[in-house]
Amino acid sequence: MERSTALVYATVAVIVGVTVVSGPSVGLVDLTTPRADTTGLGQGNATIDRVEAPDRVRLDRGFQSESYRLEVPDARVHVAAVTGRPILNYRIEIDGMGYSRTSTFFLDGDDTGWKTLSFEGTTLGTDEVTRDSYNGTLSVVVRASDTETVVYRASVPVEVVS
Repeated sequence: MERSTALVYATVAVIVGVTVVSGPSVGLVDLTTPRADTTGLGQGNATIDRVEAPDRVRLDRGFQSESYRLEVPDARVHVAAVTGRPILNYRIEIDGMGYSRTSTFFLDGDDTGWKTLSFEGTTLGTDEVTRDSYNGTLSVVVRASDTETVVYRASVPVEVVS
């Protein structure tokens, strides 16, 4: 047998062998790694003793565009203490549009001090934005041990900029 043929057979044998040994029917070897450790996620508690949130939100129309970009400035929270792995939510709700969006942040014991909460930019169509302004509500919520604690909630004007 030629060397190149033997190399091809060996490669195929290794691939088939690893597939069978790590597959669901045999499962002797687990070659996957978990994406993140989710053990205890949402359990524990967080003490938030200060929140600095924006006093307004904007919907900016793109230049020669049929869409608006939602601009929600960052909020900052001071985390005084953390036990376990609670979840922190930063939420915007816009009355009159039926729109809401939530950003989620995961805390652990090392996450004390100031934390910045932000939203990724989002785009809304011109058919969804029908007024010059809206009323909105910003909130920061701690979710831990099957309870939700609202640590900040305030009304904010949502300005529509064409």
